[in-house]
Amino acid sequence: MRYPAKQTTQWLKLVLGSLILFFIAALMLFNPASLITSQQAKNDALIAGSMAYHVGVSAYLYGYPIIEMTSQMHNETHLVEEDQAVYAPVNKLYRLSHLINPQTAGNLRAPNSDTLYFHGWYDITQEPLIIHTPDTKGRYFTIAITNLYAEVVHIGRRTTGTKERLFALVSPTWSGTLPDNVTPIITETSKGWLLGRMLVTGPDDFARANSLMEQIWLKPLAKFNGQQGDKTVGKIKADKHDFKGSLSFFAELNRTLKTLPLRAGEAALLAQFDEIGVGPNVTFDADLLTPPQRKGLEHAIKDAEDIIQASVQRTIKSTNGWMISKDIGVYGYRYMHRASVVKGGYGNLPEESLYPAAVFDENGNLLNGSDRFRVHFNPEQLPPVDGFWSLSAYKLEDAQFEPNSIDRYSIGNLTKGLTYNELGGLTLDLQHEMPADTSTNWLPIPKGHFMLVMRLYEPKQNVLDNQWIPPSIERL
Repeated sequence: MRYPAKQTTQWLKLVLGSLILFFIAALMLFNPASLITSQQAKNDALIAGSMAYHVGVSAYLYGYPIIEMTSQMHNETHLVEEDQAVYAPVNKLYRLSHLINPQTAGNLRAPNSDTLYFHGWYDITQEPLIIHTPDTKGRYFTIAITNLYAEVVHIGRRTTGTKERLFALVSPTWSGTLPDNVTPIITETSKGWLLGRMLVTGPDDFARANSLMEQIWLKPLAKFNGQQGDKTVGKIKADKHDFKGSLSFFAELNRTLKTLPLRAGEAALLAQFDEIGVGPNVTFDADLLTPPQRKGLEHAIKDAEDIIQASVQRTIKSTNGWMISKDIGVYGYRYMHRASVVKGGYGNLPEESLYPAAVFDENGNLLNGSDRFRVHFNPEQLPPVDGFWSLSAYKLEDAQFEPNSIDRYSIGNLTKGLTYNELGGLTLDLQHEMPADTSTNWLPIPKGHFMLVMRLYEPKQNVLDNQWIPPSIERL
């Protein structure tokens, strides 16, 4: 049936009118502003969470040595535990008048048993700190001055000689005049750590070594100039600081960065830290974090801790089973490496001392005290040092000494009674049980898995140039 043109027109108008009403209704229900706002919120959350995570990982790696050191400074200059092993006020020294053994290692990781240790935390924010060192008459000693970036400078026999000297730790921002007989040492940060070592050549040398160590002292410049008398400082009790693994790490980093000088080439990096609220030009407040920011930072903490641990566990390329790292004490922009070194302890510059370490024998098998080993030096293989050298064994799980029947925890060129062969070579016997021949050059080793650390104090240039390497560790 055909409809008249007039009816067809009316029908089309009705249909079009219905469609128009439908679209108007749909537009009333569809709010583009609401959609845009919703998408913007998603974008903001994505950006906030992702930036908090990605920049947070970098900030954690960067700040790890700073927070590790400021925490240790607080914990060793305040009474934070009833049975605290180390305590000394700021700008004072704590001296260990004995060689390290399994009972006296304290917080030291893989300590040596060749020298007396003395250490303390400095704060030169207000004025320089005078350091006095006595005339050791050629005896080896060193003081490592470590700033909050874990970078090191040394005073001691290698760098400043063994005559009686006066030094002053000076902040870069301090302006004033030092006495003529005081040598300035400008430190990058106003707070840091002093770790000293004084050689002991044997039991009959303890009294002399201790006397020399006692003559090393610290004194603020004003007291050195006689402008104020010494004041008795009472022991200050405080809660222990441990910020690692929580958002309090970023709060402490933010607070500390405000006190540190801007390092060359790091302005852009710290500007990124500002963007997530932890840089020096903002104030971090965990209570103001949005859920995405909190989630991002918490994720960053976990992954950064895993990265540092993985970096610590990486095996350095070895030769003859020995791993030798020379990238210690100056780090530049290598923040992950810096964090991994600090997690394992602090180190000297390689020119001061090198520490070849081994956990495998020459065939790649883990060292274990159920077996016997030897290390043989041909005459031309003896460690080339201007100072001295030694070899120590530690339990692998905690890098600490294990007690032994002769209380020997290191052996080296200063060990009394070593036997060399007719050509001048030296063989060291490494085993857990006492050997039948007690005249051997015996270093007791732990019963289970263990690690060896060789110490080369003041190594010669051919060691630094990799022209000399330790001999193989032979399993017998």
